[in-house]
Amino acid sequence: MNIDKDKERVEELTNLLNKYTYEYYVLNNPTVSDSEFDSLMEELILLEKKRPDLKDKLSPTSRVGGSVISSFPKVTHKKYMLSIADVFNEEELYSFDETIKKATNLKEIDYMCEVKIDGLACSLEYEDGKFVQASTRGDGQIGEDVTNNVLTIKSIPLNIDEKRELEVRGEVYMPKASFDMLNKEREKNGEQLFANARNAASGSLKQLDSSITAKRKLDAFLYYVPDALSLGFKKHSDALDYIEKLGFRTNPERRLVRGIDNVIKYKREYENKRKDLPYDIDGLVIKVNDMTLYDIIGYTMKVPKWEIAFKFTPEEVVTRVEDIVLSVGRTGRVTPTAILDPVIVSGSRVSRVTLNNEDYIKSKDIRIKDYIYLHKAGDVIPEVNKVILERREPGLKEYKFPDVCPFCGQKLNKEQGQTYCENNNCPSRKINHLIYFASDKGMDLVGIGDKLVERLFNEGLLKSIEDFYTLKEHKAEMMLFEGIGEKTLNSMYEVIEKSKNNDLVKLLCALNIPLVGKKTATVLAKHFNSLDDLIHASYETLSSLDDVGDITSKEIIDYFKNDENLKVINKLKEYGVNTLSLNKQVEIKDNFFKGKKFVLTGTLSISRDEMTTKLESLGAISSSSVTKKTDFVLVGENPGSKYDKAKSLNVKIYDESEINKLISSSLNEIENSGV
Repeated sequence: MNIDKDKERVEELTNLLNKYTYEYYVLNNPTVSDSEFDSLMEELILLEKKRPDLKDKLSPTSRVGGSVISSFPKVTHKKYMLSIADVFNEEELYSFDETIKKATNLKEIDYMCEVKIDGLACSLEYEDGKFVQASTRGDGQIGEDVTNNVLTIKSIPLNIDEKRELEVRGEVYMPKASFDMLNKEREKNGEQLFANARNAASGSLKQLDSSITAKRKLDAFLYYVPDALSLGFKKHSDALDYIEKLGFRTNPERRLVRGIDNVIKYKREYENKRKDLPYDIDGLVIKVNDMTLYDIIGYTMKVPKWEIAFKFTPEEVVTRVEDIVLSVGRTGRVTPTAILDPVIVSGSRVSRVTLNNEDYIKSKDIRIKDYIYLHKAGDVIPEVNKVILERREPGLKEYKFPDVCPFCGQKLNKEQGQTYCENNNCPSRKINHLIYFASDKGMDLVGIGDKLVERLFNEGLLKSIEDFYTLKEHKAEMMLFEGIGEKTLNSMYEVIEKSKNNDLVKLLCALNIPLVGKKTATVLAKHFNSLDDLIHASYETLSSLDDVGDITSKEIIDYFKNDENLKVINKLKEYGVNTLSLNKQVEIKDNFFKGKKFVLTGTLSISRDEMTTKLESLGAISSSSVTKKTDFVLVGENPGSKYDKAKSLNVKIYDESEINKLISSSLNEIENSGV
């Protein structure tokens, strides 16, 4: 019998390296030295080079990265990844407890208390015991496939002793030690430092080259099993124990407590302990432990009612305003920013803070060289609390907004508290429009960041949005840019080429038509077959559409009257950018909902997006406001003014159970008709 010694050794090395990785990164109890581990890894790398047929996708060598992709594919989550509602004081925690007790008729509740890791939510999927996919939260329904990068996180198991399909959710984060090491390296290389560990983790997980992610030394804690009940677990704590036994890294700081008073004790303990943890936390998560109560307690539109996030009081520091500078965005809005004496706030270095507008500066009486109290709103966004008047030096003058744009010299106009530069050729406006066009809100040109766009503009390679599609002609010039190699450029060109096939919704958003965001763009793309049809649409047609309205219609008409805008659109067509609607509804068989306009109000058992999708799939038309043209209003718990408006207009009102019966009836009707 022939024995494949290479195959046997690869299997032996794989088992050993997986065992040692688990001991080191999950148990924090290594049984071999670093040098011995590295020697085994090097042996496996050499064997796989010698015998490529023996290299498995989930080999321990995959953790060093090396795969390069042009973009992150979209992933639709099997179950919605919900957000968590925030509370900020103990009174709100007591109120949360009262709500739970009222819903369940229980006198005391068992809660699982967990620290809230300041990172990125991530979903991991396993099939037949093998890791198959990782995805970001995204908007809760659709995330991005980051499998190659998550493979580099050494604490995440590649194989588990569980053959059933399993999804586990958690948080990818950057430990404080990794963050400090990364910033020291960037400082040495003259690169801009990351503001905080969360931003660094986000940037690392979104690298198109997974070898870069591997060097950043990310980690993860897993904290939730969406299908725990169907897997046979009734308690959240049991589900956590189960995935821990499978080899997942769960957080040791969690604590199962009985009653809200013990939750408060936990909260007070970690307010003091947070600074000593080897990772950043921005609060605590409190969950009802008994998962059989979740449906009884219920959900709001976006968050479960059975868990809450307690956010720590923002840390407040003192710093000085060194200067106030202005920026002009793509719409012409002028935004003032305070340049600060750099200071550490809630774990990140802050040197700038947005001052919103002229009225904001006046209301707080902020002057250059003032000392201020600074904190992070929600532990995320830097914000001026107030000026320290007792430290103001004599003779400091009030800040005066300029009358002309600092970038183009044109006179500024003030409307409803905001200041605008109305010069379409203002260089600041142009740069910000280019940045927006490339962003995920525009054409989603992944890998083309703000600084690169600004450099391309300053070099004269990118003057208008259509120039993105001619960048390939400037490869020789771009190869001279520091930090950009041929591999990066080729990936960039692939992303740009792929964007030509985007749907009309993304293009309409990216064109920067005033008042046209994603919702309005979706309405327009559903109604018109092409961009040309929209260009020639009348004011009457536009204003008759739901969620468009008179003012937006006028802005759309004016935008397409502009010859410069039409020249840009013609160039985009010439370069092959799709201008046809890809979202036209397929023909739907007649049923109760087809053609009916509906409005949702109040809290439903599922998200509004899910309900809207259900109804639209049957041909119903979503609207955000109740009018005489509305056919019916779906009312959930705690409805708003739309419910009152529907009653006053005698519009038909349904509750959720009634709608669900009608949906079932319509689906049966369609099925029986042979569609």
